[in-house]
Amino acid sequence: MAEVASLAVGVIALAGLFNNTIECFEFIQLGRNFGKSFQTSQLKLDNARLRLSRWGASLGLGDSPQEIQSLEQRFGSGQKSDQAEALLGQILDLFAEAEGMSQKYKRRTKAGDSSLAVFHPETDLEPANVDLHRKMRQLSIDRQNRTGLRAKTKWALYEEKRFRRLLEDVIELVNSLVELFPASQAVQQQLCQREAAVIGADEDISMLQEIAAEQDKALETALAKVAKSTRGSTTVVFSGSNNTGFQLGSNSGSISGFTFGKGN
Repeated sequence: MAEVASLAVGVIALAGLFNNTIECFEFIQLGRNFGKSFQTSQLKLDNARLRLSRWGASLGLGDSPQEIQSLEQRFGSGQKSDQAEALLGQILDLFAEAEGMSQKYKRRTKAGDSSLAVFHPETDLEPANVDLHRKMRQLSIDRQNRTGLRAKTKWALYEEKRFRRLLEDVIELVNSLVELFPASQAVQQQLCQREAAVIGADEDISMLQEIAAEQDKALETALAKVAKSTRGSTTVVFSGSNNTGFQLGSNSGSISGFTFGKGN
């Protein structure tokens, strides 16, 4: 009985860590030193957050505390909960270390220096990419329990090499979290399908597809399925009255069994 109670407490603590970790992404800005690579870098950061949120959602870690207490059976033992807690703690440590380096960079740089300027996703991303940013951000936020989260001040990564290292380390830790709970991967695939449906194939998602191929294979597969489904769709619009008028149609893929001709 004591072991069950301990596991329940551990799961609640893990949920709190998960929500805090997802929230940390919200406060990261990228410096204008990134130049043209800002577009890709921002979407890579958004995707890393999305993938972590997917993992947590597959375990119900964004649910209310009352619901979380019933999740013990998903963990099997307190050991997995402890391991996941340690991995999330490492991600938080990486963010804290990166923020500390950011503060050091600011202190040794003259105020007003152009190297301290930052990008703003809502205004600096290209139209197609800002749409992807908004969708991935909202999907991640929707998987959080934001109750009790404290507001923080935004901070910036000014050096691209530090960003790349941070991202690589975060992706590696998320990989470890996913591998720790193999039974949840089926749920993650379902969540991926929903993500792909929200992101859609009508927009220019080529940059996200490249990013997913590199760091999120599950999303890459889901996006490919949505794109294939869209390519095979057919749209036909009839306009006119009294059985006369014109037909406007578009199709991507094979089609048969349709004839268009003059009515009787």
